[in-house]
Amino acid sequence: MSKFTDFFNFSIKDVQEIEPGFYTSHDLMHGETPYRLHLRVEPNHQGLLTLNASTVLHLNKTAMEMAYFLIKGQNPSEIAKSISQRYKAPKDEIKRDVDSFYETLTGFIFHEDLPPTTILGQIENPEQSDIVAPYRLDCYFSPTTERSILNTAEWKIVFEKAFNAGIPHVMLVDIHDALVDELPDLLRHIEELGLVSGLVTDLSELKNDAFIDEILACGLDHLLIDANPRDQENLAQILHILSKDIFTCLRMPFDADFDYSKIMQELFAQGINAFAFSNIQDELDINFLELQALISEHGISIADDMPQSRLADELRIPFPTNNKINLKYLALLPNGDLLIPSDKPITIGNLLQEDWNILWAKCQDYSHG
Repeated sequence: MSKFTDFFNFSIKDVQEIEPGFYTSHDLMHGETPYRLHLRVEPNHQGLLTLNASTVLHLNKTAMEMAYFLIKGQNPSEIAKSISQRYKAPKDEIKRDVDSFYETLTGFIFHEDLPPTTILGQIENPEQSDIVAPYRLDCYFSPTTERSILNTAEWKIVFEKAFNAGIPHVMLVDIHDALVDELPDLLRHIEELGLVSGLVTDLSELKNDAFIDEILACGLDHLLIDANPRDQENLAQILHILSKDIFTCLRMPFDADFDYSKIMQELFAQGINAFAFSNIQDELDINFLELQALISEHGISIADDMPQSRLADELRIPFPTNNKINLKYLALLPNGDLLIPSDKPITIGNLLQEDWNILWAKCQDYSHG
């Protein structure tokens, strides 16, 4: 992946920075292939680029400016000229970077099994104040108490609010029985908005092969499957899903006494995209370290920022344990309540009923406090 030259070394003080905000184009063409871009420019001038509602690209400042001018309708030569003039930088050097960026973007347009997120260039980890919205909203559908739950129309309003806020990515977690049949309709709505969508499942929601094909056709972008490696029936279903065009991450409970070698070889052969693990008692366990090394040898990533499934208690969502409030991922309960992930999740308000800007201001207040 190109890291893109930091031509801002050539920058001059009077250059007007691109305003933080949300920029979009739905009518771009690569040859005869249409594509759409949504760009979120952060206060620190990095960016998040959503491509075809399929993947989110995290951009450094260089790549962000290229994407901005592309959305404004410029071709690669025009983009190089614009940036060269802005920064008094050598046009030939910039043109090479623009061509590299455009080639990378083209690869994503035609690539199958796209990952939900990718980093382009050297990205600085932003402070909480340097993001205008979360990177992802984890939406929990299954109620665990008698509280009211959102219906399909209300979930659509929530997704519209997420899109308008600049949140590029939603995860659908624990789709309960009453809404399983509505899942294709929800996914179509998410796709039409331009959001990247993921489904967290233990396979119980995936009723049959025809249903899987239907939700893929409706725009589902990636799967996080929770399964026990000892369950041969689940393994067979997972291997079948891997034959389809969707990025798939398998999350398994780690068992130091289980021999993973056989199922790993089957998963590698079928093209598994990523792994995640739960129930890790000791990250320095020699068996776990060997398993990680085996996965790395095959060039496969291990995700550590995915939402858990199956809520034990609405107010005790099992987020990663740390003492720092993290605004990059927020959670939404089945009744629309918005939570900040932490050891003790903080209820901010109700996304269906309240204004997003007020809710986000509250989130930032908590992160500063």
